[in-house]
Amino acid sequence: MDTQVAIIGSGPAGLAAALTLSRSMIGSVVFDEGKPFRNASSPFVAALPGMDKTTPAELRSTVRKEILSYPFARFEDAGVSGIRRIDNGFELSLENVGNLTAETLLLATGMVDLRPPLKGFEHYWGRSIINCPFCHGIEWRDRTWGIYAQRPEVLAAAEIYRNWTPHLTYFIDREMELQSDRRALLVSMGIKLEEALPVEIHGANGNMTHVELPDGRAVRLDCLLVYPYQKQVNLIADAQVALGAGGSVEVDEGYRTSVPGIYAAGDLIYEGHQNTPTALYMGNMAAATMVMDYCFRK
Repeated sequence: MDTQVAIIGSGPAGLAAALTLSRSMIGSVVFDEGKPFRNASSPFVAALPGMDKTTPAELRSTVRKEILSYPFARFEDAGVSGIRRIDNGFELSLENVGNLTAETLLLATGMVDLRPPLKGFEHYWGRSIINCPFCHGIEWRDRTWGIYAQRPEVLAAAEIYRNWTPHLTYFIDREMELQSDRRALLVSMGIKLEEALPVEIHGANGNMTHVELPDGRAVRLDCLLVYPYQKQVNLIADAQVALGAGGSVEVDEGYRTSVPGIYAAGDLIYEGHQNTPTALYMGNMAAATMVMDYCFRK
């Protein structure tokens, strides 16, 4: 085998796993296909003890240097296009590089955000469009927020968002049903309701001034919270691991997938509170399980 562990993905979960494996003297290869990560446009990583407000690029650079300070891991600047089971391990097809074999795999590919049909979204995403109040809410405290409510769990979180600001406007997808009692409660809390999703954002340099509704009306906002739907990267289907009802990769308490020898960590296994500290934790714990499983196989 070319390596003991192949880590597919070099975001927080993959990097944390590589560092833990290196300190356990387990050889690994980390695949980094060079594409921007989900948090690439974010101004900083929040709520990470000792590194609060570190930029995503700085965080990755720091952890990568720590990993390379040990002689057990290497990085491949290549994407993985295929996974094939072989005797005692796996063969990975690499984009424009060739093949590599590994005893075990860690899937740390993250998720793909399905961006809404909102003109100008890419210019404001990670700046005045946020998707996690725990990560960036304090920077927008007491400002005027819009909530892009295209999924039920967003409608259910009004009480949480009010922790950061009382100035909330809900933009509700017309295909969603808002129960009368819930509607009355939102209004009683001083939340404004718009029965349509915005179609365009206006502003400059990543700072929005207002959004435009389908009927042409303008609603003034300082920021917009969007919790996008997501999908797995194409490689996950090739791995043939089981998915849960919501589309996340199913794992056990040790981050083992349904396929023996394949582990998973990070956003791809978790539909809840996705952030960097959580992904780092999952990568660390998945690596610990891999080490223990390896020791028991020896």
